[in-house]
Amino acid sequence: MNIFPATDHDLNAILAIQDLCYHEIEPESAESMISKIHISPETCFVAKDSQDDIKGYLLSIPATLGNPPQLHSETQVIDQHADCLYLHDLAIHPKARGMGVGKLLFQHFAKIAYQKQFQHASLISIQNSVSFWKQYGFSPIIPDKVLQEKLKTYGDNATYMECYLPDFYSH
Repeated sequence: MNIFPATDHDLNAILAIQDLCYHEIEPESAESMISKIHISPETCFVAKDSQDDIKGYLLSIPATLGNPPQLHSETQVIDQHADCLYLHDLAIHPKARGMGVGKLLFQHFAKIAYQKQFQHASLISIQNSVSFWKQYGFSPIIPDKVLQEKLKTYGDNATYMECYLPDFYSH
């Protein structure tokens, strides 16, 4: 399994995996997904097998702690004062689960965050995945009122989480 930058050519495979993985929220549109790749191509990537088939993807963009991007947004703006790398979406094709694809993608994400000198990462956990993210050093954060409203668009079980990346590197 190898990691490559996500491109426009990967969009159909990304959308297909998204459709297979998300059942608690409406999948994002092609425009919403591609906007993340276009705004931050160096922080969006895919995992491909030896046959060049995409088995998973990770889309992330620079953001500020406590202020993740809106779900379903077809336009992205990177805050000039970004202080974290926001992990917007990590999804693995169901047939590739248990093969270490998620771990490989997250390790690449952490490497890129380190290269870009981000000390923190953030994400919104959905579909009861808090325990999954805790294994990578993420902790739930109590949201303020603005963040609570944004979390509602991510479904009933959405939890905002943050990670101090140097702690991840020390594992």
